[in-house]
Amino acid sequence: MSYPLVKRVPHRMLGDMLRMMLSEQVYYDLTLEEGRTLSRAFTAIAHDWRRNDVIYLSPIGCDGDFSAAVTQDGVDVETSGGPHHLSWDDVTELAERLAVE
Repeated sequence: MSYPLVKRVPHRMLGDMLRMMLSEQVYYDLTLEEGRTLSRAFTAIAHDWRRNDVIYLSPIGCDGDFSAAVTQDGVDVETSGGPHHLSWDDVTELAERLAVE
């Protein structure tokens, strides 16, 4: 399986959600609106990474927060296992997938 990826998953209370998977162990369950919000943030930083230092989202459907440092080379997502790097190609791909799923 190739990462990152986005797929729809059901939630018993919240309905359809998006699972943004950065690896087999690192994923975030997002409501559809949270997915669109993160898509817009990814799109904005991909076009001008110098305007933001951090992206932060506290999704209601998962236990952990999404926090990532914006760098010249992409985005470093904070995880319990240390930073998980996303290249600008990864960021752009996630922005597209989160917007259409």
